[in-house]
Amino acid sequence: MFVVWRRLKVHNARRFSSASASVVHSLSYLSHQSRVHFQASDSSRTNVEIVPVLSADEFALRVLETDKSIDIQNLFDIEKESASHSIDVTRVCITKKYNFDANVQLLVPHTVALNLAVANGGVILKNKLEGDVKVVLGCGDIQLDKVRGDTVNLTTNGGKIDVLTLVEGKTVRFNATESVTCKRLMANNAEIILGKGEISNSVFGAIYASTCNFVSRNQSGQSKLRIGNVHGYLRVSSQGLESIDIDSVTGALDIEDSGNSCNVMAHFDSWTNQMASNILVGGDVHVSLHPSASINVELHGVQVTTGKDTEFVNSEMDTLDENYAIFTGELCAQKTAKDMSSGSTGKINVDSAKDDAMRTSFFMNKITDLDETEVKASRLFVHSLSGD
Repeated sequence: MFVVWRRLKVHNARRFSSASASVVHSLSYLSHQSRVHFQASDSSRTNVEIVPVLSADEFALRVLETDKSIDIQNLFDIEKESASHSIDVTRVCITKKYNFDANVQLLVPHTVALNLAVANGGVILKNKLEGDVKVVLGCGDIQLDKVRGDTVNLTTNGGKIDVLTLVEGKTVRFNATESVTCKRLMANNAEIILGKGEISNSVFGAIYASTCNFVSRNQSGQSKLRIGNVHGYLRVSSQGLESIDIDSVTGALDIEDSGNSCNVMAHFDSWTNQMASNILVGGDVHVSLHPSASINVELHGVQVTTGKDTEFVNSEMDTLDENYAIFTGELCAQKTAKDMSSGSTGKINVDSAKDDAMRTSFFMNKITDLDETEVKASRLFVHSLSGD
């Protein structure tokens, strides 16, 4: 995962070589907390790189690989607004005038609100930015390093989103036709939407959110979702993923895939009173958990077996027909993790598993319990739709 992120960073940097001829327009009147709007609505490719800098003397619009004799204001409309009775510029709007390929750099303060709209091209946000960020691409990829703001909204209607380090905000929204790759996401409310693009794999190192909704409309049956750590509540609604793998959960899951063969693997680091998780898919399900309190378990599948080290207060097995069974029981609180797996290929196994079997390093020192007023009765429900 980390090797891929490094390669992407180097590859995209080539588009903005410092050795290229360029024209520069000073934006030294910008101040911290300014709002910068950039728009390129033509069909030619426009690549935009946002570079935070410290000195006001460096704030600028730079167009690369362009004849130095050209006046940049012949290529872009640049409008600035100031608050009433103030000389400070609060808003700058930069609009591309003509249909031409362009590589553009915006050198701005570290604390700035950005609104970027590009019909065709790519956007890179370098280093660390603090402020609300909205990026909308008609076609192209979005890449960023570290962004913190109340609202972060990234949308591409023909490409992917790559977060190399961190996105943090009260409200975070990713919308991509292809994949989303994010090392660390922290939010009160997060929404991730994947469209009906090419077969792709989305990877998250850690998601730390009170509520995170993940929606995938890809129906190929070959796209995958992989998450290292989930802290909080995660809901996944998909229409035909190949697999959903979650290494570590401190919180609750609601997973539902309407395809025929989505496989799920998840490990719960902790399970306390009034916590509920549901998994409804068509493929195999493997769940390991470490309950600190007893929980009600309901498993649906072709066949159900329980391992010798698994302890239930009570349990019952019902067979609906020759090819389907329902297992219900109350699992005792345990000192060692338990493993539960349900498969459409024929078996549900409940057996022991190793402690820390699937832990990763992100946020291991920042685990918080869910608010008990916002969670349901303690329950794990797993339903494997297909018996084939």
